[in-house]
Amino acid sequence: MSVVSAEKNPCSCFSVNVDKKSMIDFELEQMMENPEWCLVLNHYRESQLQAKKRDPEFDGWIIRQNEVEGVVLEHLPRIHGKLIAFDLLKFQISGRDSGVFYQVARMGEKMLPKLQKMLKCQSDSEQPESDTSYAKSA
Repeated sequence: MSVVSAEKNPCSCFSVNVDKKSMIDFELEQMMENPEWCLVLNHYRESQLQAKKRDPEFDGWIIRQNEVEGVVLEHLPRIHGKLIAFDLLKFQISGRDSGVFYQVARMGEKMLPKLQKMLKCQSDSEQPESDTSYAKSA
């Protein structure tokens, strides 16, 4: 655990204890509780990978996605904001005509494999039992 003091951080008038592990755990927990967030983050990551395959000079910035499979359209603005707030997604405003571009942040890159593994385990555990187990209990 590290301590950020007011002397080192002039914007703060008090000391703050920062436990990076618990921050990551909190973010993972939030992502697990909000599967749409995972879909959006993964969508940007997959879009980045595909674009990089097509163009090795690709800089990683993806135009704002207004549709993501499995996500309610009205939820997208809030999800973008949450992913940015949790430092999982970065954004850049290119100009009036170009719009907003997004890129998966370093924290998002680190979190996605863990998240996908956790979601897979969760979905495996939620699978209904086989018919044979029901037959045994009958």
